[in-house]
Amino acid sequence: FVRRAEDCTEVKALIKKLNKRKQGRPLLVAKIEKAEAIENLDEIIRATDGLMVARGDLGVETSPELVPVYQKQIIEKSVLNDKFVITATQMLQSMIDNPRPTRAEASDVANAVWDGTDAVMLSAETAAGKYPIEAVATMKRIIDSAETVKTTKLKRPVKFSEEPTGRTSQALCKAAAMCAREKLTDKIAVFTESGVMARRLSSVRSGLQTFALTNTKEVYNQLSLIWGVAPLCHESANTTEAMLKDGEKTLLEAGVVENGETIVMMAGRLSGLGLSSSIVVWTIGEDVSKK
Repeated sequence: FVRRAEDCTEVKALIKKLNKRKQGRPLLVAKIEKAEAIENLDEIIRATDGLMVARGDLGVETSPELVPVYQKQIIEKSVLNDKFVITATQMLQSMIDNPRPTRAEASDVANAVWDGTDAVMLSAETAAGKYPIEAVATMKRIIDSAETVKTTKLKRPVKFSEEPTGRTSQALCKAAAMCAREKLTDKIAVFTESGVMARRLSSVRSGLQTFALTNTKEVYNQLSLIWGVAPLCHESANTTEAMLKDGEKTLLEAGVVENGETIVMMAGRLSGLGLSSSIVVWTIGEDVSKK
C-alpha cells in the first residue's frame, strides 16, 4: 500500500539496480488506495511512472462519495505531470454475475474515458466472474462509443491552459500539436527510443492520432497503454534522411497514412543521429532531398 513518495523511490532504485537495459525498463505504477496516499499525492506522482486509481479500496479507506472527486484529481494531476493513469476496480461489477452491465456502470466507464484516463481495467469481472469475455467485449464497446466524442468538444486540452514549464520537450510537444492543427492534419508520428517523448506528447491531450515509432519491444508494449498513442515497430536509421523515409515506409505499411497526405513528424534526441529535438511537416511520398 503506497502511502508516501519514498515507497516509490525505493522500488525504482531496485528496478534500476536489477535491470541493466537502457531502454524499456519496467515502469512503476503507484496504486492509490490509502488516505495517506491522497495527502501525499503530488510527491507520489513525481516519484512514480504511472498511477492507478484503485477505487474499491480507496472507497473503503476514505469515503465512497469522495472517490469520484479523487478520481478526477488523480487523473488531472497525472496528465499535468506526464504520468499515465489507470482507472480500476468495480467498473463493471455487476458483470461478475450478469451478462450485461447496469447503465450506471456504462456511464462510469465512459466518464473515466472523458476524464482523460489512459486505461480502464477490469479485475473481479474477468478474474472470478461468470462472463469474463463478455465483460471485456462490453468495456471495449463502451470505450469505442465514448471516444466518438471529440476531446476538444469536452474541454480545452489541459496542457494548453497551464503555465509554461521551461522544458524543451514540453515546448516541442505543444508546438507539434499546434503545427498539426495549422496544417489541418490529425496525425503526428514521433520517433522514440525510450517512449518518453511519446508519453509527453500524449499528455498534451491534443486529440491528435499519435504514432510512436520505436525499435524496442519493451517500449512498444509500454506505449500500448498510453492515451492516444499507437506504437509501431521501427528499425533505427543512421541518418536523418533515412529516418524520415523509413518512418514513412513504416506508416504506409501499417496502413495509417496514404500517399499525398500531410502529417507532422517529430523526434527527441536519438542516439546515433546528429539530430536534436525537431519537428518536420511531411507529405507522404515527398522527395526527401527537397526538405
